[in-house]
Amino acid sequence: MSFHLAASDIKIAAGNFAPYFRADTQVHKQGLYEILITSALSKLLLNPKYINVSNEAIKRYYQKNRVDLAINWTGDFSGEGYVSAHRLFFYNRAILRRISAWQGAQHILALEGARIASFSGASLNFGTDYNTLINNEKTRYFESGDQYAINKMLLANKVDILIADWLKFYRFAKPMGLVEEFMALDLLHNEGSKIIFKDKKLRDDFDKVVEQMHASGELQQLTQAWLAKNNLPMVSHHFLAKKS
Repeated sequence: MSFHLAASDIKIAAGNFAPYFRADTQVHKQGLYEILITSALSKLLLNPKYINVSNEAIKRYYQKNRVDLAINWTGDFSGEGYVSAHRLFFYNRAILRRISAWQGAQHILALEGARIASFSGASLNFGTDYNTLINNEKTRYFESGDQYAINKMLLANKVDILIADWLKFYRFAKPMGLVEEFMALDLLHNEGSKIIFKDKKLRDDFDKVVEQMHASGELQQLTQAWLAKNNLPMVSHHFLAKKS
């Protein structure tokens, strides 16, 4: 698929999990990243059409030339395309009960020996120490594409620690009045998820626009409005940013 600058529509493979993306293509409520990306692309007179799929399917759609760009690409990229300087940084934390053997942990390796669950592809995003931890013979670890299921496992004490996005967990636990039973430790070295473009000029233009939105405060304003609308904690965090 070649990208034509004269075209107003652009196809994007993106995630399919709330509240960051639409959980279903039939649902018109946008997630945070659709709001931020749409705002940036609209300044380039482009109208994004999102295809909301799993992390694995995002890569397939891009590789088969069914989309013009891919959002939330986990791990390395070595195909034909251009990687944005900006990445998606979810609010990933080590989530555990406030009364826990690991409640005072100050480094990811201090979680050794725990039963840990995370999302599919987590081992690609959190660096060397994370992989040392999860491959330790004392640590029991697994990944799942079903966030709801592993959330329930943490509630049922079937795992000790959940490596996941705190806001997604908050959204799950809040209606049950269970948020205060848990804490979120900032122990992860987050590589961020990539945004991949088929067209170099579009990538360059997009990066310039996002940089301008960051400098003007527009990105943060959109983020804070989204947090408030979704009744989420007003965290100070850059969800779309350059890798530090």
